[in-house]
Amino acid sequence: MNTPLPERIYREDPLPNMDEIREFIAQKEAVQAFDSLLDFLNENYNFEQEISFGGKNYGVIIRYRKNGKTLVSILPEKDAFSVILIYGKKEVITFNAYRESFSNLFTTIFDQTPQLHDGKWMLIRVEDSSLLQELERMIMIKKAIKREKREATN
Repeated sequence: MNTPLPERIYREDPLPNMDEIREFIAQKEAVQAFDSLLDFLNENYNFEQEISFGGKNYGVIIRYRKNGKTLVSILPEKDAFSVILIYGKKEVITFNAYRESFSNLFTTIFDQTPQLHDGKWMLIRVEDSSLLQELERMIMIKKAIKREKREATN
C-alpha cells in the first residue's frame, strides 16, 4: 500500500519567508514543534539557515549548513514537517551504541533506512512536539552541542 506524498511548498520564485512557511504548515501543534526545533538549532549550533528549492520531489527546504556541510534539512508540509537527517559511518556506530535509549519509532526509522554510499538518509515526519526530544538527540549524534559560554551582547 502506497502512502500519499505529503503536500509541500513547490513555489521556487519567490521563495517563501518563515512566516509564509508557518502559515503553510498551519496546524498549531505542528507550527509549535517547527518553532521549537528551529529554536533548538539556532541556540545550539552556529550554522547558517538557508531557504532553498529542492526540486519537484522535495519543494522548499530549510537547511542548516556550515562550510558546505548540512546538519539537517527541514521540509515544510501541510499540517506537519519532515526532517532529513543523514548519518555517516561514525554516526551509525554511535546510534547503535545508544539504540536501547531510543523509542521503537526511531529505531524502526533507522533500521528501515537503507545504508547508501554517502550515508543513511533518514526522513522523520513531525506533526507535534512529541518527537522533538528524541529528534534533538538524533541531531546531537550528528553534531554535538558545544557547551561553550556565549558572551552576551548588549
